[in-house]
Amino acid sequence: MSSFKLISRPIGTIQCFVLQRDDGAELEILSGYGAGLNAWRVPTNGAASSHSDNSGNPLDLLFGYRVGDDIYKLGPDTNAGCRLAPFPGRTAYAKFTWNGNTYALVNNVSWAPHALHGFLQNKEWKFESFESDFESCTAIFSCDWPGAFAGFPFPFKVTNKVTFTGETYSMESSVQNTGNTTMPYSEGWHPYYSLGDKVDNLKMTLPESKLALLDKADLPTGKFQDDIRFVGGRTIGDEFINDCFCLNEKACAHVLLEGQAGTLDIWQQAGIEQYNAIQIYTPPTRASIAIEPMTSEPDALNHHRGLIEIPPGESRNFAFGAKFQKK
Repeated sequence: MSSFKLISRPIGTIQCFVLQRDDGAELEILSGYGAGLNAWRVPTNGAASSHSDNSGNPLDLLFGYRVGDDIYKLGPDTNAGCRLAPFPGRTAYAKFTWNGNTYALVNNVSWAPHALHGFLQNKEWKFESFESDFESCTAIFSCDWPGAFAGFPFPFKVTNKVTFTGETYSMESSVQNTGNTTMPYSEGWHPYYSLGDKVDNLKMTLPESKLALLDKADLPTGKFQDDIRFVGGRTIGDEFINDCFCLNEKACAHVLLEGQAGTLDIWQQAGIEQYNAIQIYTPPTRASIAIEPMTSEPDALNHHRGLIEIPPGESRNFAFGAKFQKK
């Protein structure tokens, strides 16, 4: 039988909580910066990896921030591990129209004239509770968006309920409209996964999907094409990926990553008002790969495909997670 505990382990001045199993397996939640999934360490007992050795040093399955300065240097560009709400990806030219009104967002990136990844990716989240038994532990965090911003004057509350066993984590996300009018909403997450090796050497398997085609401004055109590059599994090699894969299936979708250390089975709940798209990005370092559950392709506030409309007082719930199987 295992036991679990919750540890406060700040990174610099940023609050971070660790869900830890008694053998050292742990999941870091960077509650002081977007509630990011910041690290996931599992005992390997000698699995072949640049992050493990025969002494049993743990394998870290997530790219994240390791010292305080990293957060401020890397956070604005990577948004590593964060929940992306009330929109993931780009919102075209930092504006959108809803019910006849046009709203101006903040152009928060230097490399494009768009708004990126909502407003919560660098906010402090509130720790709500922790409980455990012999098989798992669960922690809950929340964040309030007061709506005191002309660019998105729709107040809402979001909650993250993360359950951790050591070899698995699952995230149940919820959003509640706390305002007086129906609000437009889309969301996603931004975890970067690693198996202790360059992504070039990993085999990736994707579910059947359609690729969202983009224009010169990297915005969805509304056109799609079948994409079978990784259906059935294929080594990533030196391919650069920065694509949104829109799911054909309306149930639980899985992405498999296989390497020398083991296999990651990354899942997301699809279907009506669920995570119906997967954004995948290979950063220049090739040390990790972002596999991002999203409710639709980017710019949903403008094109409204997959946009979720939440009446006052109502909530919506989402789920995703991952399982590691070592070799």
